Amino acid sequence: MIQDEQKVNGHERSSSTSSPKKTFKILSIDGGGIKGLYPARILQHIEERFQTRIADQFDMICGTSTGGLIALGLSIGKPASNIVKLYQEKGQLIFPEPKNRFRRVIQKVNQLVGKGKYDKDELEKALHDFFGNKTLSEAKTYLNIPSYNLTIGQPRVFKKPHVEGGLFKDETITMVDAALATSAAPSYLPIHQINSALYCDGGMWANNPSLTGLIEALDYFVGEDKEYDSYSILSLPTISNPTGWAGKASKNMSLKDWGGKILDPSMEGQSYFTDFMTRKIVKHTKAPGQYYRVSQPNLSAEHISMIALDNTSESALKLLTEFGDQTAADLISKGQLNNYITI
Repeated sequence: MIQDEQKVNGHERSSSTSSPKKTFKILSIDGGGIKGLYPARILQHIEERFQTRIADQFDMICGTSTGGLIALGLSIGKPASNIVKLYQEKGQLIFPEPKNRFRRVIQKVNQLVGKGKYDKDELEKALHDFFGNKTLSEAKTYLNIPSYNLTIGQPRVFKKPHVEGGLFKDETITMVDAALATSAAPSYLPIHQINSALYCDGGMWANNPSLTGLIEALDYFVGEDKEYDSYSILSLPTISNPTGWAGKASKNMSLKDWGGKILDPSMEGQSYFTDFMTRKIVKHTKAPGQYYRVSQPNLSAEHISMIALDNTSESALKLLTEFGDQTAADLISKGQLNNYITI
């Protein structure tokens, strides 16, 4: 929705003189590995129901880890159906389940002491096929893609270059590099290097990127003497299963006991806290704003056992797809999207 663009010093800038004040629309998508199929499916239904592209509905798309992959794809006008297809067709290649016990042992050893449970060859190949050589500067929307710079020990947010913030350092960074940097989940995928810096998963500090998007919007785009006088945030989670620890946690837990859930408390806890903080902040910003966090489905014990960051079994993929179908149907039928997209 970036309109009336002008060239300023060779860069695009939105004009605020020829159009009335309006709402700056933000889409935020959580991290969660293969569970990104759930929000991707929701977005597919929205596009198909309203005959639109997500990039035409939002001014900024924020995404962490798998949500970052989705955000990058949507930002260049890729239909959400293509992203759903990517998960369904490439998920088992990216997160393969070993066929025999020996390979499972090797996989666990790699996760504990090696470069990660999975190598990134298949993920990188899939991303190159999907994005080609496109850079962040080619996005149609503003971008907010959290990662973590291990080299200097600081959070890092990849952004589409824009004049408003004088932000141009990411203009040559490829979408493939940004996707690999935001999704390098510790113990699952290898650390990713861009130039001289090493990056790991943005889910380490911003698994729900709603707040990072809101801060950037208020800094540069929304408020007095800015192009937009209000904002809205539509926040899509992946499916978490915090009750999956019931009866399993103890005071003395080894790395083996933590198993595949070692990242879950961090990712789920700060997703919840970001949601809590964003709700509070929206009530007190000078510029009026709206925030809607899509509810997660209720999970049975069987569902909990099936849904995980790297479970790409056929039954798990079908379950994530069905949950996405159900949630999208509820959102659309109840009119809950009316304040967040132009229908």
